[in-house]
Amino acid sequence: MVREETASLALYRQWRPQTFAGVVGQEHVTRTLRNALAKGKVVHAYLFAGPRGTGKTSTARILAKALNCVAGPAPEPCNACSQCVAITAGSALDVLELDAASRRGIDEVRELRERVKLAPVAARYKVYIIDEAHMLTTEAANALLKTLEEPPPGVVFVLATTEPHRMPATILSRCQRFDFHRLQPGPIRAHLEQVLGELPGRVTPAALELIARAAEGSMRDALSILDQVLSLGEGEVDEDTVADLLGKVRLGALARMVELLREGDAAGALRLILEVDAAGKDTGFFIRDLLALLREELLRTVGQGEPVPPHLVRCLEEFSRAMEETRTAAIKTLPLELAVVKALSDGPAPHRAGSGEESPLQRIKVAWPDILQAVKNARPVTFGYLSRVEPAAVEGQCLKVAPGDAATGEILIQQEHRAVVEQVLSRFFGGKWKLEIGG
Repeated sequence: MVREETASLALYRQWRPQTFAGVVGQEHVTRTLRNALAKGKVVHAYLFAGPRGTGKTSTARILAKALNCVAGPAPEPCNACSQCVAITAGSALDVLELDAASRRGIDEVRELRERVKLAPVAARYKVYIIDEAHMLTTEAANALLKTLEEPPPGVVFVLATTEPHRMPATILSRCQRFDFHRLQPGPIRAHLEQVLGELPGRVTPAALELIARAAEGSMRDALSILDQVLSLGEGEVDEDTVADLLGKVRLGALARMVELLREGDAAGALRLILEVDAAGKDTGFFIRDLLALLREELLRTVGQGEPVPPHLVRCLEEFSRAMEETRTAAIKTLPLELAVVKALSDGPAPHRAGSGEESPLQRIKVAWPDILQAVKNARPVTFGYLSRVEPAAVEGQCLKVAPGDAATGEILIQQEHRAVVEQVLSRFFGGKWKLEIGG
């Protein structure tokens, strides 16, 4: 790995790949580009599409060096000649980078078209790297199209975008497209370990795993997070430190939730959600990380040719809905709590075979502490009366409760109290519920 040596630079800049071999997780792209360079089959326009932080711009710069290297065009730049050094430093006159997010208008593209006509100053090729190319205005894209249709010799365009679907089809058709993949946690973790091998700081394996997952496929984000945790102070950085910094839940808690769901333990899962919320963790992050783990389990199960547990599919469906609802929910944990109850109330989980399916009354009793909490959050006065009764029977979607005294029952059945309880029951179990006083 060739890297910039300026200590003040952020880690992601120090460890920006300088060769195709240094680009992590995009071998399908780098291998094709190296072969094309070796055979002299260079095209005039490339499109690099993919999520942020996956190496699109870095690969474009490496391509510019490989094309203009004194020893090239070569499958790998030497990173020692004057052209390679200038491109790495960003001072090469013949390699121009344009950020279409900030310079997206027709004037900028017209200026580019005029410069394209000029011969290279010192390099073999003039290379134009247009980042976030989907941000170009319609007029600018049309102006660029004319240049792409009839490019002058010795000019190469590299268009990078995170949203290729927003690119005009006319431009897409004139580019050789490469799709960059979101990185898996394994390659990210391995690269972070390599980086740590040359740094004074130490990070535990569990903390590295959490960073790798938190990066969501972006190597740049992973290095930025690592840079941040290393700046916290001396000593070894552990998982708790990373979790607190990112507002995330420890991987152990996520694994525990997956196990509770596998066992069909709704009560245990709801208690864990309350613990996560009490610790000040972001419920949205928790659901997203949980979905990632459940998805991994789904893909692993299908890949091994095993039957997919029904509860796993239900959890993925319900938690995906909960992820959307959490953004606007008045009680941030409620969508997830409802998702747990719904996912586990449609039938027994595989690991609880032989215990018998829970009755509707048993399900309500399991969720009763959380029903009380939801009522308390909605209307504390109603909670005061509801906490004095016990679920007694369920008939269809009608819950009958047994009050401790007649006065409590008479008050609880009043419309303003009954409506709150019925609304919470509907949120937890779906459908339209009724509340009655009976034993």
